Amino acid sequence: MAVYVVSGDEDGERGGAPVICVDVAARLCSDFSKGQLTWTPMLLLVPLVLGLEKVNPRYIPLLRETFTFPQSLGILGGKPGASTYMVGVQDDKALYLDPHEVQPAIELKRDNLEVDTSSYHCRGNVRNLPLDQIDPSLAIGFYCRDKDDFEDLCSCASELGEKSNGAPLFTVSQCRQPTRPVHRSDSSTDTFVGGACNEDGRDELDNFSDCDLHNGEDDWQIL
Repeated sequence: MAVYVVSGDEDGERGGAPVICVDVAARLCSDFSKGQLTWTPMLLLVPLVLGLEKVNPRYIPLLRETFTFPQSLGILGGKPGASTYMVGVQDDKALYLDPHEVQPAIELKRDNLEVDTSSYHCRGNVRNLPLDQIDPSLAIGFYCRDKDDFEDLCSCASELGEKSNGAPLFTVSQCRQPTRPVHRSDSSTDTFVGGACNEDGRDELDNFSDCDLHNGEDDWQIL
C-alpha cells in the first residue's frame, strides 16, 4: 500500500492549505508497484493545524463533512492531555476510540469464517467529544482502493472546497506548483528569495516547471 502524506507546498513548512496532487499520487502508485500496475491501494494522510489553542469555528462544518466521504478513515487527533481516534460524528460531537486500548485481531481463513469478532466492536458506551473542543492539530485519513476511488475522493474534496468560503481544509491540483518567489526590497537593490534576479529586476523562473515533481527521499513516504 502506498502512503501519501499531503503537505501545503514542496517544503511542507510554509503554511497554506495542503494540496492533494494527482500527479504525485499517480507516481507513488507507480513506484510502489514498480510500474506493473496502473494504480495500487493508497493511504492519504492530511495533517492540519486549524487554530492556535482551539479549532477555528469556520472549519468545524468542513471537518464534519469529511466523515461523509466514502474513503474516510476518520481523524487522528485529541484533546488536551489525551489522544483520540475519531471515527464518526453525530450532531456537534465526534465519536472516538482510545488508540491506547489494544484489542486482539482475528485471522480470517477461507475454510473458517465463523470467528469471534467481538473485539471489532465498541464495548460499553460510545465515547464522544464536542468538535469545538478537539485539539487544532490533527490529521485526516483517507483510503483509496483504486484509481476510481481516488478520483471520487478528489471530486468530494473539490466540492467541499467550494463550500469553504475561501478557507478550505485542503485542495486538489493536477500537479505540484513551484514555490512563488518572495520579493524584498531595500534602498540599494531589489532581491528575490526563491528565484534568480537580473540586474534590471526581472526574476528568472524559466527553469521552473508547472509540474515540477521533486523526487527527494524526504518528500513522500511509501510503506
